[in-house]
Amino acid sequence: MKLQRLSWAGLQVESNGQILLIDAVQNYERGAGIGPENPIRFVGNTPADIVIVTHLHSDHYDPDAIRTVLKPEGQFIASEQIVPELQNDGFTPVGLTLNKPHTVGNFTITPVFAMDGVGDKQVSWVIEADGQRILHGGDTMWHNQFWQLGKTWQRFDAVFLPVNGAVVNIPRVLPSPVPITLTPLQAITATRILQADVLVPIHYGFHKTGMYHQFPEMENELSKEAGEQNVKVQWVEPGHEVVLPVAATQD
Repeated sequence: MKLQRLSWAGLQVESNGQILLIDAVQNYERGAGIGPENPIRFVGNTPADIVIVTHLHSDHYDPDAIRTVLKPEGQFIASEQIVPELQNDGFTPVGLTLNKPHTVGNFTITPVFAMDGVGDKQVSWVIEADGQRILHGGDTMWHNQFWQLGKTWQRFDAVFLPVNGAVVNIPRVLPSPVPITLTPLQAITATRILQADVLVPIHYGFHKTGMYHQFPEMENELSKEAGEQNVKVQWVEPGHEVVLPVAATQD
């Protein structure tokens, strides 16, 4: 697989000429306005065969971008939990049941457990192709299924996990000092429990005083925890490719 980080939590995956996009957003000014000020511009030059979203928060789901990039014969894949909302937006998604794999061309795609920090419907995604396996964690918080995921899948070439330990003050939920996404300690621990070769941090770099607070000294804390737990971390700037420790095997 060829992996390229987009902005925030976005990821582009390519295998055998197929392009798959996960949580690919270009307009972060919608909704809560959470996300980078100058995102990667992929709409217009990235015809996608498959589009996947982890959940419907505006920093992970961009309906206008999806309408533009998804090929006419492409598949919009989502958890069955959010299919009605997507249908209301005019899409005809393929709704998948938790832990049930779905094959499209070279990709095998499986929705797995995640926990949304404010109680909304969310999944993580396991993507397999070319003898490689990755997990995309959206903006999950810590949960008790990381152990089971590690036992079930046994190994990942890379996991893409949120690391910003966000504490939020937004209108639709009462304020809380508890982070709604993985903290650096939790992301490193989850990577180890998932038996992943490397953690690629996502979902970081945005801070808005009084509304959205990133974990203090996030990068230093992540580095410290990685050293203590012997976990490899690969920082990848948006627009750049991820280098997996194990090379892909082409069919």
